[in-house]
Amino acid sequence: FKLTHRDMGPRARYLGSEVPTDVFAWQDPLPAVDHGLVTSTDVTALEKDILASGLTVPELVRVAWASASTYRGTDMRGGANGARVRLAPQKDWEVNNPAEVNKVLAALTQVQERFNASAKGGKKVSLADLVVIGGNAAVEKAAKDGGQTVDVPFRPGRTDASQEQTDATSFDHLRPRADGFRNYRTADATGRASDDLVARAALLGLTVPEMTALVGGLRTLDANVGGAREGVFTSRPGVLSTDFYTNLLDLSTSWAPSTTAPGRFEGKDAAGASRWTATEVDLMFGSNAELRAVAEVYAYDPTRFAKDFVGAWTKVMEADRFDLRR
Repeated sequence: FKLTHRDMGPRARYLGSEVPTDVFAWQDPLPAVDHGLVTSTDVTALEKDILASGLTVPELVRVAWASASTYRGTDMRGGANGARVRLAPQKDWEVNNPAEVNKVLAALTQVQERFNASAKGGKKVSLADLVVIGGNAAVEKAAKDGGQTVDVPFRPGRTDASQEQTDATSFDHLRPRADGFRNYRTADATGRASDDLVARAALLGLTVPEMTALVGGLRTLDANVGGAREGVFTSRPGVLSTDFYTNLLDLSTSWAPSTTAPGRFEGKDAAGASRWTATEVDLMFGSNAELRAVAEVYAYDPTRFAKDFVGAWTKVMEADRFDLRR
């Protein structure tokens, strides 16, 4: 049964009258929703509470991305539902920055406890939903700081899985050795970094414009692992802007491989002064004809970029919401 059903994804995707009653950890089970769901008014209040908690835009974006971007369209595993970013093995992955995850989740837990204690009508909010709400609030604030007004869609209904419902050994295979969206790459990663980015985008079901919008947006939102500066072509990190594209496509910048850091590139002005540092993933959006065409559109049209970024962001946040597709 496991061999023939493993690639069907979580148990929530099973349909029909012959679904066995047995529940196995390898099916990535989730608790059923047994409470009222938050309304749009509640979400607005929760966003304000989260932003007032002292968490920064980059912190909220990084944890939301860490939670949702584990999704794999090949076997429908991973994703934000279940909030498994707080459980082993994901909470200990280097790519997620465990110390930051613990800090953000601790603050979100306090927001959750306050809301659940005061909410009426049997309404509650899960930590899985709060992680996404926090990321959405950060994106909206970052866009506003950049002169754009966006409304990131949110649909509640995620629940929080337990450690017993999580097969830690099999989930560890979801650990990314390379995530170009966060400019992350381990020493044992094989192949080209640009190829790894395209492969991860394919797992997330992203189109070329969606991948381009997310990479450029996440760079300006300072979403790189460990606060790495490569690809952060902006003087205002944490603000959603088109700075990544305009500075990448600036013809007055000359790029050359770094003489001190393998796999890194340095962008210098005409006088030879250093402007930016980048990876192969960053520069592919200027060197590849198809990607460059999309980057030029976003550099020219900030409004379209903000709209497309929100669409792509929401697509990743809801990638594992199979309950919304029935």
